[in-house]
Amino acid sequence: MILSKVSKKWLVTIPAEVRRRLGIEEGDYLAWEVDEKHDVIVVRVIKDPLRILEGKYDDSELTYDEVEGMADEILLRKAHASNRAWYAHSPCQ
Repeated sequence: MILSKVSKKWLVTIPAEVRRRLGIEEGDYLAWEVDEKHDVIVVRVIKDPLRILEGKYDDSELTYDEVEGMADEILLRKAHASNRAWYAHSPCQ
């Protein structure tokens, strides 16, 4: 078991072992789900969507809003398809 402590500002550090095992890098997103039935939190790693788009679209007419929309689509697809989840059991069981 790997532990983290919640700070008084509600911040949590992701332990190095977890970061390495899930390949978490700066700019990645974490999608949090609460499974109340099993009293667990499911955290999915979503790789930085802007890094995925980098260099894909060399269109000078492409607007920021369009790129942001594409990044949001990638985020949503990855959130639903990600199988790299970390299950954290609640200590309140």
